[in-house]
Amino acid sequence: MIVGGSLWGNSEVRTELPEPPGYRVVEVLGQGGFATVYRAHQLAVGREVALKIDSRVLSDTRDRQRFLREVTAAGQLSSHPNVVALYDAGVLADGRPFMVLELCPNGSLADRLRTSGRLPATEARAIGVRIADALAAAHASGVLHRDVKPGNIMINRYNSVALTDFGLAAMPRPGHELSVTRGSLTPAYAPPEAFRMADPSPAGDVYSLAASVYALLRGRPPHYPDDGDLSLAELIVRHTQPVPDLPGVPPALSEILRHAMAADPADRMPDAAMLRDALDSVDLGTVPLAGPSPVRPAAEVPLHARPTVPQASATEPEITAAAETVPATIGGRRRRFAFVGVPLLALASAGLAVTGFLALQDNDSSDDTKASAPSTSSSRPAETRGGSSSAGVDFTVPSVTDGCPAADVAGAGARCPATAECWGGLVAISGLVTVTRTDCTKPHYWETFAIAPLPADRMTNNQHELKDHPLLLRLCSTDVLTRSRKGSALAIPPENWETDFIPPSPTDFAKGVRVFRCVGSVSGGELAGAKFRPGA
Repeated sequence: MIVGGSLWGNSEVRTELPEPPGYRVVEVLGQGGFATVYRAHQLAVGREVALKIDSRVLSDTRDRQRFLREVTAAGQLSSHPNVVALYDAGVLADGRPFMVLELCPNGSLADRLRTSGRLPATEARAIGVRIADALAAAHASGVLHRDVKPGNIMINRYNSVALTDFGLAAMPRPGHELSVTRGSLTPAYAPPEAFRMADPSPAGDVYSLAASVYALLRGRPPHYPDDGDLSLAELIVRHTQPVPDLPGVPPALSEILRHAMAADPADRMPDAAMLRDALDSVDLGTVPLAGPSPVRPAAEVPLHARPTVPQASATEPEITAAAETVPATIGGRRRRFAFVGVPLLALASAGLAVTGFLALQDNDSSDDTKASAPSTSSSRPAETRGGSSSAGVDFTVPSVTDGCPAADVAGAGARCPATAECWGGLVAISGLVTVTRTDCTKPHYWETFAIAPLPADRMTNNQHELKDHPLLLRLCSTDVLTRSRKGSALAIPPENWETDFIPPSPTDFAKGVRVFRCVGSVSGGELAGAKFRPGA
């Protein structure tokens, strides 16, 4: 079909638009990084619909699985009154998939925030109840949304709210591993565990919805300052801090949202049904919060001029940073860690529409893999023998000095974990490190060979500020690692090992944890089994 004039605002511009059989395209509603959404007529039934056409061709198995996952998730929930209805789906002749969705002409809640400002508490609460009910239905069907945010909550023609965009949905099944994905999630609304590459869970959707309701009440996501100027690294740190109060909002409502946004999923409301019931029963009193002025939500302000997307089925433009392996040195040795290479613009202002890089590892794992590290949640008193430099230090795990070469390093006050302690890949952003604890019987990258108090003159959890400290270089050295090897590790030559170190996580540092770990790995490969301490 050749369309010109009013569609593009220029009668000289004529563009051929794709039309699936049975549909007539009327106009472009919006265009994002991965899709374009059109207003179209469904000819057989004479209704207006939103036609979402993907810009990517289904060229491989992963693309087909992604599209099938989105269609299946949306289709399973299409009958829910607070989920945008899916009418049809298919593939165009050129290989691009399309979806036909309910048209929501009133835009999204992100649009509403930009034009009308904050919502009254009564309205924000009611929206939270409806979307929580939709999420409860999704979770009961085995679907995790994973990208709940104001921009994905639409206002339909009857002024009711409906959840849309299941493009990042996951449908985990017991006993089946999910493919590893790197989703373009929105950092401002993603749960803290997403930054640690933890498995997605219903609690993650609970966090994102609570953060969205919080934004409706405040005009900005939970951890953003009023000016919206926040780097991605700062945002990750702020995720571990208490949620700021909501002035003028009934305390009972603030407390529910705070509970639903607990940094540790174990402390959070476990499912959407509980959040729905809590919001539905809260007493708001008689003074709702009014929205005095339009506020632009920090996470949804455009990086550059682009068409407005009233139908939020088009994926927003994204800045994606690739995970890569970069060399660094410690004690003269090459070490490996995953660095999130975010472009300078994103780091300077991650509050501007940054659907930044989040590596989500969707594989099946044991409970050990879901703990951020290091953590004091399982702390026990360490053995109290050794030098005075370690007296009174909480080593976070049972530790020993017998048979521990690290204990011989003068002035370090170091110890060894009593049993093997293993880790997945390290992620470092601006010197702040996150890492996932894993089962030592499964393939892993790193294993702890020493634990020590932070140097007295360098009390920081920033890896950049610690890496050149003489004490750390002596302790996390190839010499100490080589002498710490046990069993099958003795057959691996010393030159094939790499060393690194793990400072306290931002959460643990805030709790007073002041120890770091020296870890070792085999160059270019994974470890199998315990190499330094007896297996757990």
